[in-house]
Amino acid sequence: MECIFCEIVKGNVKSKIVHEDEVSLAFLDINPRTKGMTIVIPKQHYEKFDENFELSARIFLSASIVAEKIKQALNPREILFSIIPSELVKHFHIRIYPVFDEFPLTETKPLIVSEEELESIAGKVRSVRIELKEEKKEEKVEEKKEGKKRSEEEVYWIRRDFEIP
Repeated sequence: MECIFCEIVKGNVKSKIVHEDEVSLAFLDINPRTKGMTIVIPKQHYEKFDENFELSARIFLSASIVAEKIKQALNPREILFSIIPSELVKHFHIRIYPVFDEFPLTETKPLIVSEEELESIAGKVRSVRIELKEEKKEEKVEEKKEGKKRSEEEVYWIRRDFEIP
């Protein structure tokens, strides 16, 4: 079997998908350290974020969207992100840890979560809709003061600004 994350992308391995777009896939971790722990991956296989900066930026955006969905669906106290390479899975991924009481550590034992509970959590997260607002680029328009002379006070402050070392 090739990369397990690539197999999930292809649909050959079952997973509890909570978010998908054209470049990324997010699914619940089957060995979570905290309720709702989610993994966000690029659909394209690569190991390290710096192998594809443009795509990695999109994955970070997807992770932010998923974190907001988790926040609204599960109401954690805080959300943590982790980008720690895995010895087992050589596929770039971002882990999202919802924090409820204690900070989850990767060294702690995974929670025991039933298939039904995973599906319930996935359903709650999937049901949240997040709309991104596109940033409007503001064009700077210079005001032209045609035919208007500066007052003596304006000239004084302009000159003063240039004279101050």
